[in-house]
Amino acid sequence: MKSLYLRSLCALLIGAALYAALAPASLAAKKEVAPALQPADFVPVAEGASLFRLESESWVAEGDGWAIWLKPISREERLNFIKRKTGFGIDPYAARPGQQPVYFTFLLVVENRGSSALDFSPQSAWLRTNRQQVLLPQGLAELSFNYRVMGRELPVAYEQIKGALYEAAVSIPPGERSAGLLVYDMLRPKTKSWNLSLRMTLPSGDRIALAAPYERVKPPKKKK
Repeated sequence: MKSLYLRSLCALLIGAALYAALAPASLAAKKEVAPALQPADFVPVAEGASLFRLESESWVAEGDGWAIWLKPISREERLNFIKRKTGFGIDPYAARPGQQPVYFTFLLVVENRGSSALDFSPQSAWLRTNRQQVLLPQGLAELSFNYRVMGRELPVAYEQIKGALYEAAVSIPPGERSAGLLVYDMLRPKTKSWNLSLRMTLPSGDRIALAAPYERVKPPKKKK
């Protein structure tokens, strides 16, 4: 009887160990990971814009002595812009193979048509969501920090993309144009809407605030 009891107890312990080892893996396999949100998951809302007007997929704003163009761009367009602007053929913000994207990007073009400087700081380019998430553009400092979190160092060669980014305040002389990228962290999965606001000091000395609102595209209803 004692031998039978010990064999039964061993069988129970082995079964429990196997369940503990296999059950989490099985549950993890069944749990679906929410896909990262992309700019294409949202549509611009012209009615809620401030100073901007929509022209196709771009936001456009013009006034006395200035003009601004703002457009969300794809990962391919981001890499192409980096190549054209800097000659560097690598996108440091690209997702690693097999992983979802973690950044999305706007191309911002600012033209000074006035007689004195036009000033813009990317730290005033806030992206605020309906979930009170506030994002600022990512520069090389933030990218370097993210690499260190993963136990790696940012390759020195990546310094070359500085010319393609808005990561520090710029003063645009009269008659000139500035073009650069505003790179943001990916939005939280349950985000329903967000607003990208920009503030600039015009050649006249006046400050303006522009707003580009977006709403999430409703997924098609599943057929019963």
